[in-house]
Order: sequence, then structure tokens, then C-alpha cells
Amino acid sequence: MTIELNDLYLYPLNSEELSLWLNNLPLLEKNLGCKYCAEPLKGLFKDVVQSQLILGLSELPENWNWYTYWFLIRKSDKKIIGTLFFKGKPNENSEVEIGYGLGKEFENQGYMTKALSGICIWANNQPGVKQIIAETKIDNYKSQKLLRRCGFEPFKQTETSICFSLLFPTDLSSHNEVSHSEASHL
Repeated sequence: MTIELNDLYLYPLNSEELSLWLNNLPLLEKNLGCKYCAEPLKGLFKDVVQSQLILGLSELPENWNWYTYWFLIRKSDKKIIGTLFFKGKPNENSEVEIGYGLGKEFENQGYMTKALSGICIWANNQPGVKQIIAETKIDNYKSQKLLRRCGFEPFKQTETSICFSLLFPTDLSSHNEVSHSEASHL
């Protein structure tokens, strides 16, 4: 399954692709026909990706998209410019938490606004989801602005972070034209 936006594909990695991303990026790039230009996979970021792979493999296959990373692939040149991921399947309150990142050279061009809006539309159409949560550092003003632009509202603040929420039903269709495709290749 691939989500197609105006100038991006949102592509969820399968377990083999997620493992390749962690262990053999050149082979993953070759298999996908894309060039990885997003946030470097190292340190804490790599640890989180590894944890998501382990968690995802312990889940039922139908829950995989809630644990994998989704690549933001720019259509014009097949560059992987960013990532999105959910931190697990919907909880008992019908909430999912989302995280995201973008390669520095692709910031301030509207890509993440389109991608986050598109994945929120997808999530809104999944059973058991009534709300998406996102947490950002208190001094990450770009992320806060992005969340507000996509319809999220702050609901909790600590000394170090602010939590935002997007409560459904919300008419997200005005943010992006989204189509879903079952294409196996980009």
C-alpha cells in the first residue's frame, strides 16, 4: 500500500525493508529505486527504528503499518526526504501517537505539512482511531507550527515538551488530495 499525494508518495516499509534500512541502506535504495536523503539513521534515531522493528514483528501482520516507518518519497526525483511513524496500534482510548522527521535540505518547503496531513487522513479511515497524539520539545517551534497547521491543538505541557492532539472526526480533505494505491513498486 502506498499513499499518493500531489508530489509525494508515503511508502510504508515492510519488515524486510525496515531491516535493510537498519543494516544495508545501499541495497534498500537499489530495491526501492530511490536515494535516501532524509535524517541520518544513527544514534538514538537508529535505536528507535530498531525498537519499532522488534515491536512490529511481535504484532499481528494487520497491525504492521502502526509500527513501521513510512518513507516520504518525492515523486520528481525519487528521493527519500523524510519519515513518519506511528508508535503503535490504537490504544484503549482509540489514540495513536505519531513521530516524523525530514532531511534538513527539504525543510520549509511544505513537504511535511502535506505528508502529515495525508497520513492523518489515512489514520482517520482506519478502524479504532479517534485521535492522533504528537509530542514535541518545548523549544521546537517549527514542529509546533507544523502541528497547528495540520489541525493539532496543544493539550498538555511539561518543562521540556508539549503534547498536541488531532481529534476525529475532522474534515481533513481540504489539506491534501490523497489517493491510496496498492502499487508494489514506486
